[in-house]
Amino acid sequence: MELDIGSIFSSSWSAFSQSHFFFYVKIVAGFATAVLLVANILLLSKRVRTDVRIALYGTRVPRLKKSKYISSWESIKGRLEDKSIASGKMALIEADKMLDEVLGKLGYAGKDAAEKVSNIKPGQIAGIEGMREVQALHKKIIENPAYKTSLDEIKAAFEIYEKVFRGLEIIE
Repeated sequence: MELDIGSIFSSSWSAFSQSHFFFYVKIVAGFATAVLLVANILLLSKRVRTDVRIALYGTRVPRLKKSKYISSWESIKGRLEDKSIASGKMALIEADKMLDEVLGKLGYAGKDAAEKVSNIKPGQIAGIEGMREVQALHKKIIENPAYKTSLDEIKAAFEIYEKVFRGLEIIE
């Protein structure tokens, strides 16, 4: 006598899935799932009474128009393609203006980007530690337009700006 395990399992499963017991198990499981879903929603709503963004980011984060900043960033980077130090300095100044605007909209206090960056704690924004060094370069260029710098130094500063802007999710 030969036993076919597949057919035995199939017939057993068919009988079990059509039984009243399995029907009630499905009802109880569905009810438990609904209760857990409602409990999770209530807990989240208790945590976030005002705004979902506060729950996700820990603070009120304004919505920034990514398209505006992407086009600005592309035009700023276009200045670097001239491979001129003067254009690089102008691009650095424009990038700093963009950073100042974004940090202001995010609620960081300060009269300029350097002051706002100094108020940011390490780890709050990706790449902000390197931005302190870039701010020193920016300050030298602003105070002395004839300040001698290299295109490589400007490009390194732009890499840091790009890292910060990506961390702020305003460019891709």
